Amino acid sequence: MSQKVLSVTSPAPNLNRVEFEDGKLLYLIGTAHVSGDSVKFVEDVINEQNPDVVAVELDKNRMEALKNRKKYEETDIFNIFKQKKFLFFAAQLMLSSYQKKISEKTGSAPGSEFKRAIELAEERDAKLINADRDIAVTLKRTFRSMSFTEKVKFFTSLFFGDDKDIDTESIEELKKGDMLMQVIGEMGKDFPSLKTHILDERDTYLAVKIANNLGNVTVAVVGAAHVPGILKHLQECDCGEDTLEKISVVPPASRLSKALPWVIPAIIIGVFVYGFAVGDTTKALNAGIWWILINGVLSALGCLIAAAHPLTILAGFLAAPITSLNPTIGVGVVTGLVQLYLVRPVVRDLQNASQDTTKLSGWWKNKLTRALLVAVLSSLGSSIGTFAALPFVLRILG
Repeated sequence: MSQKVLSVTSPAPNLNRVEFEDGKLLYLIGTAHVSGDSVKFVEDVINEQNPDVVAVELDKNRMEALKNRKKYEETDIFNIFKQKKFLFFAAQLMLSSYQKKISEKTGSAPGSEFKRAIELAEERDAKLINADRDIAVTLKRTFRSMSFTEKVKFFTSLFFGDDKDIDTESIEELKKGDMLMQVIGEMGKDFPSLKTHILDERDTYLAVKIANNLGNVTVAVVGAAHVPGILKHLQECDCGEDTLEKISVVPPASRLSKALPWVIPAIIIGVFVYGFAVGDTTKALNAGIWWILINGVLSALGCLIAAAHPLTILAGFLAAPITSLNPTIGVGVVTGLVQLYLVRPVVRDLQNASQDTTKLSGWWKNKLTRALLVAVLSSLGSSIGTFAALPFVLRILG
């Protein structure tokens, strides 16, 4: 972007007025996402400024889901499992449920300010800009950069996190931006990737999308923590669209993570082949039995913990020893699909998924999220079983 910023003023708390050299104006609103006052403030600014462009901190898919609830309710759940996206879907639910925990204390649903901004833009026939990066790219870039230990700690904090100290007053303080920056900074001590991928990169993305879609008068609605970064990029004229390329690409998995799913099955199969080749069929059969029992039992145990249907538990026991030798399909796909077939979720389960998961017991109560648990825990059981069974097999055939 070549337009220079002439001035940045703050006519009201949580509102920045940015004037560019060509006379275009940007009103940048920083909100708390779950504050009722934020919704009213967004409405007041749009009504007063009557913008011809409205930008919101949403990607295309999240904007569509917010505008078209019915389409969201028609999500093909079976495809989520068939395409092995159940872990990613579970992660999204965890993040959504964490935000809902906060919103329950403030009385405002997450994204209400965005929804109102969209409604007002459509009423005025203003151009609507989804200014955020695809959440799938954000999460994948974040998770790919995390170590295994970081991932476990992160999911544990989301799953078992305590939010009892969060109240309306503290949420309103988030609108000032400083506290949210401090929270992300504190989390960054345990999860260094969070600030880089969830805050800094998205500051860049939002700034570029807003700067390259300016109208005569633009109102942009973003989270308060993004405001300093967006203003910095605008003032430095660091908003060329080519900047987006490197932060919109999901980094490939490491060579080790690509090779590992094939190496262990190759070792196991090689050991069995060797056992039969040297003529010691008894040892080979014993090793095979231990492989089936350890892998199958631990996968079935994961299903049992998730309160799966008895036939799903059986499917986990039978499938794990086979799927663990075939990296192209995981036992979670099998158990998840079997559970969905036997205990069918209804539209209500999809509607209530993020709400139900605000409490630990809700993961088991909701038929959809229980199927996700079945898939995740059976996969975890099978993975543990694979590493646990390997020494037994090598010892027997050694």
